[in-house]
Amino acid sequence: MQKSLSRYWLLLGVLALAIAGLFSLVLVLARAPETAQIALFDDMFHKALVVHVDLSVLVWFLSIACLMWSMAAQGSRQVFPFLEEAALICFVLGTLLIAASPFDPNGVALMSNYIPVITSPAFFLGLALLFCGVGAMLVRVVSCKLQVASKKNEFSLLTTYNLPLATTLPIAFMAIVAFLWSYHQMPHMSEAEEYCDMLFWGGGHVLQLLHVQMVMIAWLMLARALRREFHVYTAHLYILFAIGLVTSLCTPWAYLHHRAYDLSQHEFFTHMMILAGGIAPTILVLWIMPGLITFRHWRLGNKRALYSTLAMSFILFVYGNILGALIEGQNVVIPAHYHGAIVGVTLGFMGLAYLLLPKFGWRDVTGWKFAYWQPIIYGGGQLLHISGLAWSGGYGVLRKTPGGLDDVATGVKIAMAIMGVGGLLAIIGGFMFVVVIAVAIFSRADARAAR
Repeated sequence: MQKSLSRYWLLLGVLALAIAGLFSLVLVLARAPETAQIALFDDMFHKALVVHVDLSVLVWFLSIACLMWSMAAQGSRQVFPFLEEAALICFVLGTLLIAASPFDPNGVALMSNYIPVITSPAFFLGLALLFCGVGAMLVRVVSCKLQVASKKNEFSLLTTYNLPLATTLPIAFMAIVAFLWSYHQMPHMSEAEEYCDMLFWGGGHVLQLLHVQMVMIAWLMLARALRREFHVYTAHLYILFAIGLVTSLCTPWAYLHHRAYDLSQHEFFTHMMILAGGIAPTILVLWIMPGLITFRHWRLGNKRALYSTLAMSFILFVYGNILGALIEGQNVVIPAHYHGAIVGVTLGFMGLAYLLLPKFGWRDVTGWKFAYWQPIIYGGGQLLHISGLAWSGGYGVLRKTPGGLDDVATGVKIAMAIMGVGGLLAIIGGFMFVVVIAVAIFSRADARAAR
């Protein structure tokens, strides 16, 4: 039963990505010069942006976190019966409610950082269900002993990094604490968007630490799958993961000394993210990257898809962090930086999905040419997309705003056109990922039926 439960977390994450891809079509068309003036795209832009971000980042990333926790707990008895099943149900219902919230005619999109929202009962209920699911999985994992690699747990690639995985549990708990603490400290405000921005600022930053810890584990698993001799010196590895853990444990200090709406608390969490969310993964990239360069023949082997996802994940993650250092003011360089780092994490999780498919009894796709090209097309499209955003940001094009291309420099229009082309390529690459997963699942099912 445990294996079947673990696989559902992956399926749920892929479903969220698929729905997010559909909404991203609206975003690309709303910013492309030829279609930006169409009223339909202008009206739906902000709602589509909310759902796209929340499904492709919040739901997808948390699904992968729950997947890893579920795999680590395989073989252990559930102290509380049906707890993981309840967590899955919460996630499914929460995902569907968030996806349906743009169709509430009374809902208004609020472009708050980290968790943008739609002022709809369906959206807030869906968001609450998501965090209930995370809380249930934390209880599920903490109430059992994480399995050391043994006959009881078939996910040996994961159990090799059980101690790094254990660092993610306090971070996830601190993220939930930060959200609740911010809600307790927030005063009544007339500006709903400003209220949500401050409400999610602290917890959103801590949640990013969780995503970073998870993608670092994914990178290690992919590198180890490509070359069994690969290893990072244990003490150094633990130090890297300790950076994120120790930093997250400083969260209560921020709330005890600063209010959630204070600028000083905002600066604290910003610096916390730079320290733990930027330095540690960058060091790990520098450790693994030489192996990718030295063993370039991996890209032609029977695990070529793992190679391309890992390489593109590194490129996007590093590129996004470089753009982060170039941010000045409120313009589209900010989402360019954000997209780069986030897509780097997404690609790492895509590679992890490819790696785990045969572990769940589905078809191994790591040697497929189609699966090899998927992260290249997706990552290459995102490189064009964020480069166009960064270029137009140099002209001061505002973020989170469609259109606005009348009477602007030709360079801006070229940059936004590049962004549009890159966005369409990224959408194609995203749907290619969904297709690969679907074919891996259903082709194996057909093979079983034939037998």
